Amino acid sequence: MRTDLPVITIALVVALTVVAASFRVVTAPDRIRERLDSARSTCLNQGGEWVTVGRDESCVMPAAKNKTD
Repeated sequence: MRTDLPVITIALVVALTVVAASFRVVTAPDRIRERLDSARSTCLNQGGEWVTVGRDESCVMPAAKNKTD
């Protein structure tokens, strides 16, 4: 019975690690969407413009626009 306890403990830790990693992968799109929504609302509240170039989304502030003109 003594040798079974370490094996069971290691198997349990491995199983919990796999479950935790799977959860992070499954919920990643929701976390990314939430982070982008938060960034978008912050940008718009500060007077910026939310632009999409290709697949990249970013905030362009009016001061940054004037520097490039």
